Amino acid sequence: MKIYDITATINDTLPAYKDGEKPLVEQVMDMARGDACNFSRFSITMHTGTHADVPLHFVEGGAANHDVDLAHFFGVAKVFRLAVSTHVTRADLLPLDINAGDIVLFCTGQSHKMCMPKFDDDYFALALDAAQYLVERGIKTVGIDYLSIEASANTHYEVHKLLLGNGVGVLEGLILADVPEGEYTLAALPLKIEGGNGSPVRAILATK
Repeated sequence: MKIYDITATINDTLPAYKDGEKPLVEQVMDMARGDACNFSRFSITMHTGTHADVPLHFVEGGAANHDVDLAHFFGVAKVFRLAVSTHVTRADLLPLDINAGDIVLFCTGQSHKMCMPKFDDDYFALALDAAQYLVERGIKTVGIDYLSIEASANTHYEVHKLLLGNGVGVLEGLILADVPEGEYTLAALPLKIEGGNGSPVRAILATK
């Protein structure tokens, strides 16, 4: 079995969505200073780095972190590598083997941007017709290799609302550059935060 770690490292070089709040890691106790142990605390948003979106993020009364169906973030996943020059469209997805209950992860060549501290507003995301197609296919979860499944210009968040409102889980900020196309076992569980609308995850793919 081979395990691919598809998680961005949380540090001060991690991009924040539209240059929002950056993660803060603070050393509280330090053995180098004579303390009994090393002990740290950190401050992050629920949508830092590689993270899951749950329905409450955009659906009033939707499932929160503590009661979301974890099957959205654990199970067989299909990785697809897409050669796109703009947002992923329905036409890009039609040739792919996407079926009801699938977890689908799209590598669009953006994983390297997850190591760049400056947020890149010109990223690839899902076009609305692609999101509609995935809902029609009845997929379980969709993931992509930059900070949002939705284009930056979409200030009404139609893609998020369509996916999350129809029971589709969302994973964002995946590191897929070195992952070949194929089927894997995915584990990317959100933290059990009561009332949470998303969570950083330690996402991995394991070969069968």
